[in-house]
Amino acid sequence: MKRILFPAALPLAVLLAACSGGADEAAAPDPAETMMPVEPDGGIGDGAGPPGPVVAETIPAAFRGVWDYVEGSCDPASDMRVEIGPKTMQFYESHGDVTGVEVGSPQDIVVSLAMEGEGETWDMARRFTLSDDGRTLTPAAVGEEQFEPMPLKKCE
Repeated sequence: MKRILFPAALPLAVLLAACSGGADEAAAPDPAETMMPVEPDGGIGDGAGPPGPVVAETIPAAFRGVWDYVEGSCDPASDMRVEIGPKTMQFYESHGDVTGVEVGSPQDIVVSLAMEGEGETWDMARRFTLSDDGRTLTPAAVGEEQFEPMPLKKCE
């Protein structure tokens, strides 16, 4: 004769299932606790984001001095000549006071200027890239303004 053990085994199985299910849910960590932080640009990190340019109040020393078009004479009457000081820039017929400097690298800066010349005032920004040997400076437009970059040589 065979005995059927279902009535005694069934409550035990239900009890084990109830205990093991509750333990799994309590032990599972919150998904937000286990997710790795992601930067807005898709990189993984601590939330700081990519490093930006350093903001300075003065133009770095390597960019200062008198500069003229590479084929120019460096004469004060040259219309491509520019004198760059720590907080000012003197062009042929205009003058700019530095309002901000973003230093992207030792060879790359963006200078914001409050300009004045020929009875007018305006704001201007220029990117300046210095050659590796420090003897050539190339200005470039920033934003919507367009002009052909004309390299400048350092005047003695």
